[in-house]
Order: sequence, then structure tokens, then C-alpha cells
Amino acid sequence: MKTLFRILIVLSFLAIIFFYSSTSDNYEPLEGPNSISQIIPKTNTEQEISQDSLPRPELGLSTLIGKSSNELIKLYEEPTRIEQSAYGYKWWIYNKNPKQFMMFAVADGVITQVYTNAEELDISPYKIGQSLEEIYSMTIIESEVNATIGDNIYTFTMSEDDMNTRLLTKFDNIFAQLYIDSETGTLSGIRFMDTKTLVIHRPYEMSFVGELLSPPSPTSYLIEESNKSNAAIIYDLLNVFRVNNDLPFLPEDDDLTLVAMEHSEDMYSQSYLSHDSPTKGSLKERLEVEGIEYKNAEENIATSYIDSIEAVHGWLNSSTHRKYMMDEAYTHVGTGAFVNYYTQIFIEEEIDEIEE
Repeated sequence: MKTLFRILIVLSFLAIIFFYSSTSDNYEPLEGPNSISQIIPKTNTEQEISQDSLPRPELGLSTLIGKSSNELIKLYEEPTRIEQSAYGYKWWIYNKNPKQFMMFAVADGVITQVYTNAEELDISPYKIGQSLEEIYSMTIIESEVNATIGDNIYTFTMSEDDMNTRLLTKFDNIFAQLYIDSETGTLSGIRFMDTKTLVIHRPYEMSFVGELLSPPSPTSYLIEESNKSNAAIIYDLLNVFRVNNDLPFLPEDDDLTLVAMEHSEDMYSQSYLSHDSPTKGSLKERLEVEGIEYKNAEENIATSYIDSIEAVHGWLNSSTHRKYMMDEAYTHVGTGAFVNYYTQIFIEEEIDEIEE
């Protein structure tokens, strides 16, 4: 009897360990690099400005930076939609074909930025799916990258993690952020931008001499519109990544999106990062309030990323979050964003059995 009792105690202990080890990943929030990035003013004597750069590409999407937005209409017709960003520019979204998905930032009628994670587009001198090893062999990679605007000098410092997952490269008068898939060691997305955009974004630790450029002051309208924009872009990027990995397109559910948007706003307004809201409870409780029925549900959350592009790449490089993004079992998704808090909710719909 004593032996049986001891066995039951051991089994109970193992069951507790298994429960926590198998469910703790479900509640893993993701805090991005901008939570610790610093902005450091310096004097001229402290700043080194000479630096080699690559010649600007003569082919590909990056050649459009600095040109009129009319060039986009000539080449690709009107965008599917236009979204407002928190940085003042507007995103022109082309998403009719996931394999040719692209986004152009337009400010005052001029193209200042382009992003894509689609495999079929020309992103010379790089290519989606290219190995990190090959990128290092063909690119000037330094942990510090300098940018100048007039007499102002800005130096961006990459961390060790950045050097493997979020490279910054310099061309003659534009820059490129290369997003590396840490699981495959390959290029999964790229963002080309002009100097002003890089300085306003401040995606890495930055020191500067001169004037500190800042994004426009956030009005209530700008915040509301950029929140909707970030949520929509999260949804776009998710499905391009799924298509790239031969997974089915995941439809968006309006009720799920409402729950995701409310959770992002709740995290921002109450200054927490968790799947459990102090006032609205767990994911399960939040879904129940909206009457959402499901077989399984999971949630990705993140903060301290400059925008939804960086948040999605952050999730992609986290094994737990990536697992949910690439799971074939899920049938619907909802996305939400509020300032720099991001939420993704996945559900597997309950399928009613057909009575014979």
C-alpha cells in the first residue's frame, strides 16, 4: 500500500511538471529591442563619420526610393489600400498576390521606403530565402552604421542578436534592414529606406551629433488610424509567410480582431504585458465574453517594436510564437495593435458533427 501511495505521489509530481512545461509557452510575451535601445547625444570629437558603403542597386524595388508616387501607379496601378503610419507617411499596400506582396511608404508624394517578404520580387542585390552566410560574403557588415543629414551625424549600433537577425546595411544614399529567419538562417524580409526614415524610426541604439529628428506628435486621429494600419499589416504579413511555407491562407475573424484590438489597448492603457488582463481576465474569459466558440485558441502578444513589421519578424524568430503562426490546425485569426502593443489571436473552429 505504501509503495502504491509513493507511486501515486511521483505520478502526480510528474503530471504537474508536464502541465507547466507544456502550457507555460502559451503565455510567453515578446518584448522587442526598442525597450532597451538608447539615444545618446555626443560631441563632434567623439563621432567617427567615415564609412564605406555599397553602390546603390540599379535594379529592383529599392530604385523607387526618392521617386514620385506616380511611378507606383505607372508600374503597379493603384494600391489595394492606403494605410496611415504613426510616423506621418502612408503605406501603399499591394497585396492581391501574396507571392508579390509589397508596401511602399509615401510622404509628400515621394517614396521613402519599401518593404517586402514575398519570394518573387526583385530586391537586388539580395533575394528572399538567401542564406545569412551568403549575405555576409557579399555585403559590408559593421556593428556601427553612420547616417548623415546635413551637418547632423547619426550612428546606429547593432547588438549581437541584431547581427544575426536584423542587419542594417548602407548603400550610397539609402539603407536596408535585412530580417533573417533565425530558424532557417535565411532572409525572410527586407526594408529599404531613405536616411530620414531610418533616423526617425531609431530601430537600434543611436548616438547623434546635432539635431535629433523626431516623428510627428501623435494626435488622436494619427494614433487611431495607425493602430488600424498596424493590425491590418500584421494580418497581411502573417499570410505571406504562410504562403511562403506552403500553408493555407488564414481568414480573419471580425470578432477575434475586436478582442485582439481591445487587449492591445488594455495592455497599453494599464502598462502591462501579459495574456491575463487585470480587469478582463484570460484569453479564454475574453473570448467567452464575446461569445466566440472554438476548439483551441492561442495568442501572440508583443511590445517595444517600432511597427508591426518588426513585431511580426520578432514573433517569427520566437519558436513558440512561430508555432502558432504556422499551425495548419487554426482556422481563423484576429489581429490588434495599439501604439506599440501588438496582439494576434488564433482559433481552431469547433466543427459540428453531422448527425446520421
